[in-house]
Amino acid sequence: MKVCLGQINTTPGDFDGNLAAIIDGIDVAAANDCDVIVFPELCIPGYLHQDLIYHTAYVDRNLAVLDQVRAYTLKLPPTLHVVVGFIDRNEGAGKPFFNRAAVISAGEIVGVYTKQLLPFYDVFDELRYYEPGSELLTVTIAGRVVGITICEDLWNDKASDDYSAENNPYQRYRDAGVNVVLSLNASPFVQDKTWQRMHMIAPGTLTDMSVIYVNQWGGQDELVFDGQSFVVRNGDLLHLSRSVEENSFDVVDLDQPSLIADVYLPEFREAVRNISADLYRLLVVGLRDYARKSGFSQIVLASSGGVDSAVVCQLACDAIGAKNVHAIRMPSIFSSDHSRDDAIALHDALGCWDYEVGIDHKDMVERLNELYRIHGHQADNLVASVETSGRYNHTADENIQARLRDVYLMHFSNAFGAMPLSTGNKTESACGYYTHFDMNFSYAPIKDLYKFEVMEIAQNCAAIPENIWRKPPSAELAPDQTDEASLLSYAILDPIVRAYVEDYVSRFEPFLAWLETQAETGRHCSIDPDALARWTRTESAAADFDRIISLMGKMEYKRRQTCPGTKVTGVAFGIGRRIPIVEKWS
Repeated sequence: MKVCLGQINTTPGDFDGNLAAIIDGIDVAAANDCDVIVFPELCIPGYLHQDLIYHTAYVDRNLAVLDQVRAYTLKLPPTLHVVVGFIDRNEGAGKPFFNRAAVISAGEIVGVYTKQLLPFYDVFDELRYYEPGSELLTVTIAGRVVGITICEDLWNDKASDDYSAENNPYQRYRDAGVNVVLSLNASPFVQDKTWQRMHMIAPGTLTDMSVIYVNQWGGQDELVFDGQSFVVRNGDLLHLSRSVEENSFDVVDLDQPSLIADVYLPEFREAVRNISADLYRLLVVGLRDYARKSGFSQIVLASSGGVDSAVVCQLACDAIGAKNVHAIRMPSIFSSDHSRDDAIALHDALGCWDYEVGIDHKDMVERLNELYRIHGHQADNLVASVETSGRYNHTADENIQARLRDVYLMHFSNAFGAMPLSTGNKTESACGYYTHFDMNFSYAPIKDLYKFEVMEIAQNCAAIPENIWRKPPSAELAPDQTDEASLLSYAILDPIVRAYVEDYVSRFEPFLAWLETQAETGRHCSIDPDALARWTRTESAAADFDRIISLMGKMEYKRRQTCPGTKVTGVAFGIGRRIPIVEKWS
C-alpha cells in the first residue's frame, strides 16, 4: 500500500490557497500511483479558525471547496483515495458543528468520519464548537481495512487528559482488527513533541497495525505547527517528514524497511530528536508565516547590542532575508560604546540595514514635569503632593528612554511599512521586566523562550558576536545597571519562572521537589545548575522565591497587553493561559 503524506500549511479562511495546496498534493499522489493521500485536520477551512466558524458564509464556502475536491477526483484513477478535513453542520441536538474527515474516490464521498475526542485544554477549545462523534469509519483501500481518526482520537490513547477516553477510537480500531489507521492532525509544536507522539502512538501499532500520521505545518498567530508527519508499523518508524518550511508530499510504501525499530522505547528518544525539526527552525517558520500571512515583506526592530535583540535580528534575517530587515540603534547617554560596536558588528555580519537614532530623554523629562507643575500651588493636586513629599519615582525618568524608542520604532513602521518586532523573552515577561509598551509591537519571536534558551541560540549563531552573549544583560537605562541586580541571576530566575508558569508551582518547598524531578528526568531548566543549587541552600532563598512569585502575579496586567509570539512550551503567555488580572493568590 502506497500512501502520500499531504503535509500542507493552511490559513483560516484562505480557501483558494488551501484548495491549491490540496490539489498539488493530489496530483503528486496520482503521479506516484498512490493508493491514498491524507491531509491535515480541517485543511479545507484552515486551522485554528476559532469563532470564524460562526459566519454562515465561512462554513458554506468550506463545503463548496469540499465539493470541488470531490469533483477533481473524477479525473483520477479510481484506486486513489483522498482524505480531507472539513467543517460540517450538525442539524440535530448538541453543538452546531462537526469536525469531520471525508474519504473521496472517483468523484464520490465514500465515507465521512466525525472526530470523537474533542480537546479543551491549553490552546484548544473544540467543545465550544463541535459535537463529538461516536461511530468508527472503515474503508477498504488496496485490500487493507483502513480506519480514520482525527488528532486527539489517536493522541489521547493513553488517557493523558482528565476527560474519559475509555472508548477512544484508536483502541476500538485495534479491537476491530483494522490494518491501517489514517490520522488527520493539526498538532502545534511544543519542544520534544515529536518524541512524545512516537512514545504514545507507536506502541498501539504492535498488533500488526500501521498508523499514517499527517500533521499541518506552518505558523498561525501564536502557534507554529511542526509537520513532522510520520508512518509507524508494528512499533517501528518507517518515515518522518523532515520539511517544515514548505508543503511536502512524501510517498511511503507501508512495506518499506524501517528507520528505527521499536521507536517508542526511551533509549531511542535522542535518535528521534536528532532527525526532528529543531526549535530554531520552527521559530523562523513562526515569524516568517506571521509576517507573510499578515502581508508584510519588511521588518523593523530596535537593536541594542544585547542578546535578546541580537537573536531576534538573526531570526528576522533568516525568516525574510537580511535586506528586508531594518535594525535601529537608539543609544542614550547611558548606552555603552561596546553595545554600539556589538550591534554594528552584528548588522554587518548579517547584512541587514543599520540605522542610528539617538535618544535625548533628560530635556524631555524636564519639559514634561514643568508642564505637569501647572497646579503646583494647590496642595490637593497629585503632582504637588508627590513632589512635596519626595515620593517622585525616578525610575520613570529611566523608562522614558524605552518609551521614546518605541515611538521612533513605530514611526518607522507606520511611515515606511515595516512590521515592528518585540525583543522580549519569557523570563522578562513573567517578571514584568520591560517598559509597559515595550512588548506591544506586532510580533515577539522569542516571547516563549527563557533567557537560557536565548543565550543558547546566540552561542550557536556564528553571526552574533561573542561579546553580546558573554556580557551581563542590561537595559542600560541607568549607569552600571544590570538585569540580574534588579531581579535574580537568570540561572535562578529561569527555573522559578518555568516551575510557576508551566507546572503551577508557587511555594518554595514544592519548588525544591520540582528541581529534583527536573534533574531526574534530564530536563534542562538553568544556564548554570551549580549556581542554582548553591542558591537553594542560602538563607535568603525562600524569601527570594516568594518575592519573584509575588512579582509575577502582579505583572499579569502587563502581560495581557503584550503582542503575540511563537508558542513553543506547554504553557505560554497568551491564548492557552487563563489567569485573572486581579487576584490575591500570587
